[in-house]
Amino acid sequence: MSNVPGMMSSGSEPDAQGVNVDEKKRKRMISNRESAQRSRMKKQKLLEDLVTEVASLKVQIHNNTNKYEALMQKIVVLESENNALKVQQMELAQYLKNLQLMQTQMELLEFNLMNQPGRTLCDIIVDINEPPKVQSWQCHGSNQPAIMASTEMLNY
Repeated sequence: MSNVPGMMSSGSEPDAQGVNVDEKKRKRMISNRESAQRSRMKKQKLLEDLVTEVASLKVQIHNNTNKYEALMQKIVVLESENNALKVQQMELAQYLKNLQLMQTQMELLEFNLMNQPGRTLCDIIVDINEPPKVQSWQCHGSNQPAIMASTEMLNY
């Protein structure tokens, strides 16, 4: 009989079964330990990879922030230059209008000279630069006649 209670011994067969079961359990335990170790190593590797990626992303964020700030400074400078150019454009447009007006006036003077024999350019310029003659009925050199209102008209 066998030393294991509840088991009938008919020779070496039951002992061999127990050894096989124990051997299977031992192999399964070893396999489970190895699998758990591989799983822990895989998790550790994943964690290290993620930490490395986080560090890399932080460096990229820092670099991109610096680039962004540099670009923003360039934008401020370019906007300032653009505004200055717009002012200059307006000034040049006004200057061009003045030149065109002067050209028109010169063409008129030339036309007047051609149509008024005996007069010189100096005569015409003097006429242009002379202030208009004020009549006694004009108010402060205005070309509009003064309007007189009686107090009767105002008290209607």
